[in-house]
Amino acid sequence: MKINRRLKRRLILTEGLLVLGLIAVLSIDRTAFIIRFGLVAADQLILLAWVLLGALFLLLHAGLLISSVRAAKRSAATPRQFTFAPDQTLSPEEMRAELTRFQTLRPQLADLLAQGKHQLENIERKKIKMGELIQRNDVALLGQASAALLDAEQTLCRKLVLVLNRALLCDPEERNARRREAVYQEHERAMQVFLNENEEVLNRCETLLTETVRYVEEKKAGRETMDLQIMTNVIRSLTNDGIRMNP
Repeated sequence: MKINRRLKRRLILTEGLLVLGLIAVLSIDRTAFIIRFGLVAADQLILLAWVLLGALFLLLHAGLLISSVRAAKRSAATPRQFTFAPDQTLSPEEMRAELTRFQTLRPQLADLLAQGKHQLENIERKKIKMGELIQRNDVALLGQASAALLDAEQTLCRKLVLVLNRALLCDPEERNARRREAVYQEHERAMQVFLNENEEVLNRCETLLTETVRYVEEKKAGRETMDLQIMTNVIRSLTNDGIRMNP
């Protein structure tokens, strides 16, 4: 954002300078130039002024283009920072990109990081299924079930933040092989714990989808006395998971 504002200021200054130059060239009094320098010299000087203005236009805009390209490269090279905060919504797309980046940085952890990406893909497929259920059936509670899946997705993302924290601590440039392996093993165990907790969340999401379909079937059949306890318990547990995080 700061880079964009800086480039905008440079663009405004550049265009302002060019406008002043254009006004200066257009204000040249050809008659006065002819009287002072002669016809041929006056025309040459005026032509030179236009050439210089055109060259200035090209140089300034080339400089802006180079600056914008360099700023874009610096922005792309800057690693994304994920803040582990209960009140901040994390982007699954950004999380997936960060997991992919760490697969390159920490090839020894590639399988664990790939499992995290698969978990995000899994919850995305479940959200799509829930969306289709909502489109096909105008039944109460489906909105709550859909919101519970969004909460579950945030839980997965926050657990994956912890996974990335552990991956960051694994230093592939550690020269002491024994210490490097010991560090990797310690953090791999912690990462697997977080991933296993995510698997439990996904299992509850699967239960939620099953109970949602059963609820729709019972509702369509006209049985109003159905037992919603399982479904409501799963919704409540998935919603609370977004707040209750184990250290």
